[in-house]
Amino acid sequence: MAIHLDATTAGWERPLRWAYRILALLWVAKGLFGWAELIGFFGELPEFTRTMGWFAFFVPVVMPIVDIIAGVSLWISWRWGAGVWTITALGFVSCEMFGSVAYQPKGATGVVVFVLILHFLRLIFVRSQSGQKITVV
Repeated sequence: MAIHLDATTAGWERPLRWAYRILALLWVAKGLFGWAELIGFFGELPEFTRTMGWFAFFVPVVMPIVDIIAGVSLWISWRWGAGVWTITALGFVSCEMFGSVAYQPKGATGVVVFVLILHFLRLIFVRSQSGQKITVV
């Protein structure tokens, strides 16, 4: 079951679709960059030991997989892909806040937080429209 906010009445469907597709390309590139770091494309291979804990494994291995899934889902359908991307972006920000994301530039967190705020503002604005249709599929 999916909940769709009808953006066609405001004429926003095409700009939103392309904005989310650009975000999808950037997010897939982020996932591929993470995998390139993991396989040692840019230098040394990361070293995992038993004493490093689960977080040292989770961030460089699992997050690039989830990033690619979020980017592809955002490309396929911005309506439900935006939800998948939101969960992934919140996970990225959480990992950055509570640990070190070694393969990501530090400015990326600020950009992701800014885009998340824009996404939530768009949802609030669409929900505040009185004539807006909500379709449950």
